[in-house]
Amino acid sequence: MLVIHEDQINPFFEEIGKAAVLFDVRDDVVPFKQYFIPPVEEILTVNKRGKIFHPMSSGKFVLHGLSLPDLEALTQLDHIMSKPEKDYFYLRRRKKALVIGITEEKLDAMPGGDIVFQSVGDGQYKVWSRGLKGRNTIKNNSRFFRDVEDTGIEYEPPQIPEGDTMEGWSHLMRKLLLDPGHLAEIVDWSRDHDIWNELGERCIGCGICTYVCPLCFCFSVEDRIGLNDVRSRFRRWDACTLPGFAKIAGGHNFRPTLKERYYNWFYHKFVRGYLEYGKSLCVGCGRCKELCPASINIQEVLRLISVDFKKNA
Repeated sequence: MLVIHEDQINPFFEEIGKAAVLFDVRDDVVPFKQYFIPPVEEILTVNKRGKIFHPMSSGKFVLHGLSLPDLEALTQLDHIMSKPEKDYFYLRRRKKALVIGITEEKLDAMPGGDIVFQSVGDGQYKVWSRGLKGRNTIKNNSRFFRDVEDTGIEYEPPQIPEGDTMEGWSHLMRKLLLDPGHLAEIVDWSRDHDIWNELGERCIGCGICTYVCPLCFCFSVEDRIGLNDVRSRFRRWDACTLPGFAKIAGGHNFRPTLKERYYNWFYHKFVRGYLEYGKSLCVGCGRCKELCPASINIQEVLRLISVDFKKNA
């Protein structure tokens, strides 16, 4: 079993950072998606002669400190951005990234990314890796690791309280996500539920839940014309809770009310996501709950409509 001691983790990061730009995402409010899908991104430029230029490719970079929910989100994004059409800009950055996760939770298999450090107690972290990037990074920096005998003694990770803590909330939310088909059925059934009226009154339509979600990836496209006749096309993050998201030419808005827009956010995550990808577009990271100015708790919403679903469906 290959392990690394906690005292060697930061020196290891510093070493691999000499050959690539290093980003520590452990304390980021905005999730890792910002490094693959920037909030504002120039996708092409056209000069006055009509010649098209694409922006230069970014160099190699390392993301370290991803949690288990974020590693799951990255795995899902890789799938989403590859099918049915490939997102050239996402995949170009993804190819150049080395992704490293760190977790206190017990693992039975590699959860995602290129390298994962799993705590096994006494300041030791078991090293998981996959793919050439992960294996070669470890091989080229072998002095930070040591091979120890796997005695079969299982490390018991810290118990996660199921109370009013962020860790407890995330733990319970991830339990709900184990049956995405059932969640899809419940949310689809709830379209006319009174709770959406209540949430339409509470939600302020700021879009924060979308911006901080690792699996919200909608964007709008805009063109800019400069004084030098250079035309640039950009794409920028957008949110289905914003009033102009479903507005089309002529002024018609398919979802003019916050009630409709907020339900659509749930529908996209728990119904459409399941129908298209077989999973909910949620990994229970808890950012939306923690950062919502209106203190909306999506776990509580799912619980309430689930209770009524059992009574009335």
